[in-house]
Amino acid sequence: MNEALLGHFFPPIAASSPPPRLRPHLSAPHLTIEEIPSALATSSPSVAPGTDGMPYLTWKRINAINLSILLQILPPLISLGYHPAWLTVANGIVLDKPGKPSYRSPSSFRILVILRTFSKIPERIVAARLLLSARTRSLIYPNQSGSCPGISTYNAWLTLVNDVKTLQRQRLNVSSLFFNIKAGFDNVENPTLAPILGEGGIPANLVS
Repeated sequence: MNEALLGHFFPPIAASSPPPRLRPHLSAPHLTIEEIPSALATSSPSVAPGTDGMPYLTWKRINAINLSILLQILPPLISLGYHPAWLTVANGIVLDKPGKPSYRSPSSFRILVILRTFSKIPERIVAARLLLSARTRSLIYPNQSGSCPGISTYNAWLTLVNDVKTLQRQRLNVSSLFFNIKAGFDNVENPTLAPILGEGGIPANLVS
């Protein structure tokens, strides 16, 4: 069973090629002093730290004591559009899913991936910039609710109810189709996504 779990959750991956020579994207906006606290504000102190043993609370205290530390570390990563490979090294904890009739299949288990907390700070900053850039360029659906701060499932429900009632007032029959794409996010191919973002006008450092 151990071998089955290892093969399911930790499949062998091809050796990655060394990154090309990194050059800063001169058009990348400078990191502002407000972006770092904003990224840290959504980080829970109760989240388990990664391989370096540093919880989010440590980074919050560091930033509260000296704002210049993260303000000096993060800008090169963002302007280069580079996420170091060492930040993707994680601890994986396999847990059983409750209530399963049998635990002889890897599908009866789930994995918790614990990354270094520092890795999430530039990720959140870039994600916020990407969302703003995509919204201003109309690259995402106006009623998109997932991963959009300030918009929740409740907003999606209100939109659906409004659409249904609007059509019903016109004496039309209405049907709704719901579906879930399993592991869709994990299977996005970078070589396919990058040109789409570039053609949409997303800044090069965010695409990287």
